[in-house]
Amino acid sequence: MIDIAKAALLVVDVQNGFVNEFSAPAVPVITDLATRWTRAGRPAIYTRYWNYTDSPWERLIGWRALYGPPETDIVDELTTLASEPEAHILDKTVYTALTPEGIDLLRGLDVTDLVICGIATDACVLKSALDAFEFGFTPWVVRDAVASNATRHRASEIHESALLLISRLVGAGQVVEASEVWELLATHSVPAATEPRSL
Repeated sequence: MIDIAKAALLVVDVQNGFVNEFSAPAVPVITDLATRWTRAGRPAIYTRYWNYTDSPWERLIGWRALYGPPETDIVDELTTLASEPEAHILDKTVYTALTPEGIDLLRGLDVTDLVICGIATDACVLKSALDAFEFGFTPWVVRDAVASNATRHRASEIHESALLLISRLVGAGQVVEASEVWELLATHSVPAATEPRSL
Protein backbone atom coordinates (compact mmCIF):
# COMPACT_ATOMS: atom_id res chain seq x y z
CA MET A 1 0.00 0.00 0.00
CA ILE A 2 0.98 3.65 -0.27
CA ASP A 3 3.86 4.65 1.98
CA ILE A 4 2.48 8.03 3.05
CA ALA A 5 5.72 8.93 4.82
CA LYS A 6 7.55 8.62 1.49
CA ALA A 7 4.81 9.89 -0.80
CA ALA A 8 4.03 13.09 -2.68
CA LEU A 9 0.68 14.07 -4.10
CA LEU A 10 0.85 14.86 -7.82
CA VAL A 11 -2.04 17.10 -8.86
CA VAL A 12 -1.93 17.04 -12.64
CA ASP A 13 -3.14 20.02 -14.66
CA VAL A 14 -6.25 20.97 -12.70
CA GLN A 15 -6.42 24.20 -14.68
CA ASN A 16 -9.30 26.35 -15.85
CA GLY A 17 -8.76 25.37 -19.47
CA PHE A 18 -9.10 21.66 -18.74
CA VAL A 19 -12.27 21.81 -16.65
CA ASN A 20 -15.48 21.18 -18.54
CA GLU A 21 -18.77 19.36 -17.94
CA PHE A 22 -16.98 15.99 -18.07
CA SER A 23 -13.99 16.73 -15.82
CA ALA A 24 -15.66 19.15 -13.37
CA PRO A 25 -17.13 16.41 -11.12
CA ALA A 26 -13.59 15.29 -10.20
CA VAL A 27 -12.53 18.75 -8.97
CA PRO A 28 -14.24 18.54 -5.53
CA VAL A 29 -12.72 15.09 -4.96
CA ILE A 30 -9.28 16.39 -5.95
CA THR A 31 -9.72 19.43 -3.70
CA ASP A 32 -10.75 17.27 -0.75
CA LEU A 33 -7.81 14.93 -1.32
CA ALA A 34 -5.36 17.84 -1.60
CA THR A 35 -6.80 19.43 1.57
CA ARG A 36 -6.37 16.24 3.59
CA TRP A 37 -2.90 15.74 2.10
CA THR A 38 -1.83 19.24 3.10
CA ARG A 39 -3.15 18.73 6.64
CA ALA A 40 -0.99 15.60 6.88
CA GLY A 41 2.07 17.73 6.18
CA ARG A 42 3.12 15.83 3.05
CA PRO A 43 4.50 17.47 -0.11
CA ALA A 44 2.24 18.17 -3.07
CA ILE A 45 3.15 19.08 -6.64
CA TYR A 46 0.71 21.02 -8.79
CA THR A 47 1.47 20.88 -12.50
CA ARG A 48 0.45 23.46 -15.09
CA TYR A 49 0.49 22.68 -18.79
CA TRP A 50 1.33 25.49 -21.25
CA ASN A 51 0.76 25.21 -24.99
CA TYR A 52 2.92 27.13 -27.47
CA THR A 53 3.01 28.18 -31.12
CA ASP A 54 3.77 25.34 -33.55
CA SER A 55 3.50 22.72 -30.81
CA PRO A 56 2.69 19.11 -31.75
CA TRP A 57 -0.77 19.75 -30.31
CA GLU A 58 -1.30 22.48 -32.91
CA ARG A 59 0.35 20.70 -35.83
CA LEU A 60 -0.85 17.13 -35.38
CA ILE A 61 -4.07 17.34 -33.39
CA GLY A 62 -5.29 20.81 -34.32
CA TRP A 63 -5.72 21.68 -30.65
CA ARG A 64 -5.24 25.34 -29.80
CA ALA A 65 -5.78 26.23 -26.17
CA LEU A 66 -3.95 26.90 -22.88
CA TYR A 67 -1.46 29.44 -24.16
CA GLY A 68 -1.72 31.56 -21.01
CA PRO A 69 -3.95 32.86 -18.19
CA PRO A 70 -6.73 32.44 -17.28
CA GLU A 71 -6.79 29.05 -19.05
CA THR A 72 -3.42 28.00 -17.62
CA ASP A 73 -4.32 29.08 -14.07
CA ILE A 74 -4.90 26.42 -11.44
CA VAL A 75 -8.60 26.35 -10.52
CA ASP A 76 -9.70 28.65 -7.71
CA GLU A 77 -10.50 25.75 -5.39
CA LEU A 78 -6.81 24.76 -5.32
CA THR A 79 -4.98 28.10 -5.43
CA THR A 80 -4.64 28.44 -1.66
CA LEU A 81 -3.48 24.84 -1.28
CA ALA A 82 -0.96 25.31 -4.10
CA SER A 83 0.65 28.14 -2.13
CA GLU A 84 1.14 26.13 1.07
CA PRO A 85 4.74 25.61 2.33
CA GLU A 86 4.82 21.93 1.26
CA ALA A 87 3.35 22.70 -2.18
CA HIS A 88 5.32 23.09 -5.39
CA ILE A 89 4.24 24.43 -8.80
CA LEU A 90 5.69 22.61 -11.82
CA ASP A 91 5.18 24.14 -15.26
CA LYS A 92 5.48 21.90 -18.32
CA THR A 93 4.92 21.92 -22.08
CA VAL A 94 4.54 18.14 -22.44
CA TYR A 95 2.10 15.49 -21.24
CA THR A 96 4.24 14.11 -18.43
CA ALA A 97 5.00 15.63 -15.05
CA LEU A 98 8.21 13.60 -15.05
CA THR A 99 10.18 16.24 -16.92
CA PRO A 100 13.85 16.71 -15.95
CA GLU A 101 12.69 19.48 -13.58
CA GLY A 102 9.95 17.24 -12.21
CA ILE A 103 12.33 14.37 -11.57
CA ASP A 104 14.81 16.70 -9.85
CA LEU A 105 11.99 18.00 -7.66
CA LEU A 106 10.87 14.49 -6.71
CA ARG A 107 14.43 13.38 -5.95
CA GLY A 108 14.88 16.49 -3.80
CA LEU A 109 11.72 15.65 -1.87
CA ASP A 110 13.11 12.14 -1.24
CA VAL A 111 9.85 10.39 -2.13
CA THR A 112 9.29 6.91 -3.53
CA ASP A 113 5.51 6.96 -4.02
CA LEU A 114 3.41 9.29 -6.18
CA VAL A 115 -0.30 9.60 -5.51
CA ILE A 116 -1.67 10.93 -8.80
CA CYS A 117 -4.89 12.84 -9.37
CA GLY A 118 -6.00 15.39 -11.95
CA ILE A 119 -6.88 15.91 -15.60
CA ALA A 120 -6.87 14.20 -18.03
CA THR A 121 -6.89 10.50 -17.26
CA ASP A 122 -6.18 9.68 -20.91
CA ALA A 123 -3.35 12.17 -21.44
CA CYS A 124 -1.19 13.79 -18.76
CA VAL A 125 -2.29 11.48 -15.94
CA LEU A 126 -1.64 8.36 -18.04
CA LYS A 127 1.76 9.58 -19.28
CA SER A 128 2.84 10.70 -15.80
CA ALA A 129 1.87 7.34 -14.28
CA LEU A 130 3.78 5.41 -16.95
CA ASP A 131 6.84 7.62 -16.62
CA ALA A 132 6.78 7.41 -12.82
CA PHE A 133 6.75 3.62 -13.16
CA GLU A 134 9.70 3.67 -15.57
CA PHE A 135 11.72 6.15 -13.49
CA GLY A 136 11.49 3.94 -10.41
CA PHE A 137 8.70 5.65 -8.47
CA THR A 138 5.59 3.78 -7.33
CA PRO A 139 2.55 5.45 -8.94
CA TRP A 140 -0.90 5.31 -7.36
CA VAL A 141 -3.69 6.69 -9.57
CA VAL A 142 -6.78 7.80 -7.64
CA ARG A 143 -9.69 6.54 -9.75
CA ASP A 144 -12.34 8.99 -8.51
CA ALA A 145 -9.91 11.95 -8.46
CA VAL A 146 -9.01 11.78 -12.16
CA ALA A 147 -11.17 12.58 -15.17
CA SER A 148 -11.13 12.98 -18.92
CA ASN A 149 -12.17 16.24 -20.52
CA ALA A 150 -12.41 14.65 -23.98
CA THR A 151 -14.90 16.21 -26.37
CA ARG A 152 -14.03 14.44 -29.63
CA HIS A 153 -14.78 11.08 -28.00
CA ARG A 154 -17.00 10.04 -25.11
CA ALA A 155 -15.14 11.28 -22.04
CA SER A 156 -16.40 8.50 -19.76
CA GLU A 157 -15.25 5.79 -22.17
CA ILE A 158 -11.86 7.44 -22.68
CA HIS A 159 -11.46 7.77 -18.90
CA GLU A 160 -12.22 4.08 -18.33
CA SER A 161 -9.97 3.05 -21.22
CA ALA A 162 -7.07 5.01 -19.71
CA LEU A 163 -7.63 3.43 -16.29
CA LEU A 164 -7.62 0.02 -17.95
CA LEU A 165 -4.30 0.81 -19.62
CA ILE A 166 -2.84 2.05 -16.34
CA SER A 167 -4.00 -1.15 -14.61
CA ARG A 168 -2.41 -3.25 -17.35
CA LEU A 169 0.85 -1.33 -17.74
CA VAL A 170 1.49 -0.16 -14.18
CA GLY A 171 -0.44 -2.71 -12.12
CA ALA A 172 -4.08 -3.30 -11.22
CA GLY A 173 -3.28 -2.61 -7.58
CA GLN A 174 -1.97 0.84 -8.47
CA VAL A 175 -5.46 2.22 -9.16
CA VAL A 176 -7.01 3.17 -5.83
CA GLU A 177 -10.02 5.05 -4.49
CA ALA A 178 -9.79 8.40 -2.70
CA SER A 179 -11.30 6.80 0.42
CA GLU A 180 -8.31 4.45 0.63
CA VAL A 181 -5.93 7.41 0.60
CA TRP A 182 -8.03 9.24 3.18
CA GLU A 183 -7.83 6.28 5.56
CA LEU A 184 -4.05 6.16 5.25
CA LEU A 185 -3.77 9.91 5.78
CA ALA A 186 -5.92 9.66 8.91
CA THR A 187 -3.39 7.31 10.49
CA HIS A 188 -0.37 9.35 9.40
CA SER A 189 0.84 11.63 12.18
CA VAL A 190 2.23 15.03 11.27
CA PRO A 191 5.74 15.47 12.71
CA ALA A 192 5.70 17.83 15.66
CA ALA A 193 7.46 21.12 15.19
CA THR A 194 10.96 21.07 16.64
CA GLU A 195 11.06 22.90 19.96
CA PRO A 196 13.79 25.54 20.21
CA ARG A 197 16.56 24.61 22.60
CA SER A 198 17.14 26.85 25.57
CA LEU A 199 20.71 28.04 26.01
